[in-house]
Amino acid sequence: MHKQFQTWIGHVALVTAAVMTAAVHAGPPALSSNPANLAIFPAKGQTPEQQRADESAAYDWATQQTRWDPYQAKAAIDQQGQSASAAADSARGGAIKGGAGGAALGAAIGAVAGDAGKGAAIGATSLGLTGGIRSRRAVKTAQGSSATAVAAYQQQFAVWSRNYMAAMEAKGYTVR
Repeated sequence: MHKQFQTWIGHVALVTAAVMTAAVHAGPPALSSNPANLAIFPAKGQTPEQQRADESAAYDWATQQTRWDPYQAKAAIDQQGQSASAAADSARGGAIKGGAGGAALGAAIGAVAGDAGKGAAIGATSLGLTGGIRSRRAVKTAQGSSATAVAAYQQQFAVWSRNYMAAMEAKGYTVR
């Protein structure tokens, strides 16, 4: 029984290694040459291989005509969103730091006046509120910037899609 278990474990290890090797060599999935996910019907009996080639050519043509690539633009928006999120998180931290700094400063001033606790509370509140206001402004600015970028992306994607559809229809496909 023990020998069978060892053999079974050995087989599991081999299968796991094979799957992991395949996953490492497979790489990331290829990007679609139909990012709008349009329904494309081969109206002239084109083969699946020909359709893939035609979609790739239409993608390249639409990108050349518009001087805009949907995947590159999406990556730029994602990067901008991450930067805006980091800036907003940093600003949120400013409210906490402002409150802590205010508490320390208020405690020092309050100690001179005879009530360190009351001074700390006043300092934390006043500088915490100031940091909170800056934080909210930074978050609103980041959200506004992100919304503007998304709207511009959608507008340009519509132009790009029209070009892509025209190229596919010129190659004999019905596109919806």
